[in-house]
Amino acid sequence: MEIARAGEQAVSLGWRLRRRLLGPGIVRDALRSAHPRRALVLYTVWPFRVRKPTLTHQNLWQVIELTRALDEIGYAVDVVEYDERNRDLLRGVYHLVIDLHPRDPTLYDGFLAPGARTIAYITGKNPAFSNAAELERLRDLERRRGARLRPRRQVPPFPKAKVEGFDGFFYFGDASTLDTYREFRLPPSFRLVNNGYDDVPPTDPAVRDPRRFLFLGGTGQVHKGLDLLLELFSATPELELTVCSPFRAEADFARAYARELHRMPNIRAAGFVDVRSGRFRELQAPCGTLLSPSCSEGQGGNVTVALSYGLPCVVGPNCGFDDPEIEVMPDCRGETLERLVGTRAAEDRAVLAARARASLALMQRRYRPQHYAEAIRSALRAVADGTPRTGARTGA
Repeated sequence: MEIARAGEQAVSLGWRLRRRLLGPGIVRDALRSAHPRRALVLYTVWPFRVRKPTLTHQNLWQVIELTRALDEIGYAVDVVEYDERNRDLLRGVYHLVIDLHPRDPTLYDGFLAPGARTIAYITGKNPAFSNAAELERLRDLERRRGARLRPRRQVPPFPKAKVEGFDGFFYFGDASTLDTYREFRLPPSFRLVNNGYDDVPPTDPAVRDPRRFLFLGGTGQVHKGLDLLLELFSATPELELTVCSPFRAEADFARAYARELHRMPNIRAAGFVDVRSGRFRELQAPCGTLLSPSCSEGQGGNVTVALSYGLPCVVGPNCGFDDPEIEVMPDCRGETLERLVGTRAAEDRAVLAARARASLALMQRRYRPQHYAEAIRSALRAVADGTPRTGARTGA
């Protein structure tokens, strides 16, 4: 209950600040279309509000591409913040809704046209799984170091009836991602691609050093496994770790790991870095492996970013990848990380260079932006052209 209240307070504060700075959390007719059918996308309005948005995260580009795909099949699109609560922003009725991480009641209840299609758009694992995984990581940290940190990734559970009533279920990840939803009777499900970037210059494989490693992650340092890596590399001074994450925004974590982050010569704490910037290109260039021991991801965008530069990846078992070019750890225990890091650090440079070339080839074959574009269009056509599963809906 305490966790839920803290999460609600944070969301409420963020919502008020966003509204004050950017105005109401909706962009009407985002592409200025003249289509008679209307779609509502619950995601983020940010890239539609800024003239030349800096697309530092894949989802900012993806929501634009999603909107274009809807326009192509005949929908004028309103985009609303996924956590918007003001129902007075909506007008008329919608013939299709895409709902990022659904809740109950939904913003659009009472705004659906007869026969409207609704789609769940899922970027992570089942909250029941991911919430428990983060809390277990925090308990383990407290047992190891006596530090009690607050959770950063707790989200409300998905309402079962709502999820099962959708006409389509779009998700990022692999079979393990979908398996976390086995408690639901899912509608037709469609796998999307969390793309990397094909407009960044890949690194020459010959300059990569097997004794240097990269951590790249977003919010929730314990969730992402940075604590495990800081403890490991502080005990192995002959190896180097570069940290690119917003750890400074998590004051309790930054205090608990101040020694590792700021007083270990083999750990470079860069903080948040734009992954398309020249600085990030320089930081990742000498590294031989991206380490991603996260406890739960739909399909980690940090991995596809790394692949874009030709950086080989070692990931936890719940990061959403099943490609043979990406090494998946059996677990993220300290001894497992120590063994895998030792193996990679001892690798011959020629072998590392070959893995780097294979990583870039994987990205170009499977994780380019065009692969997301193709996957979202295929999934949308299948749902939009099909018969609604849940019968006629009305706007009443």
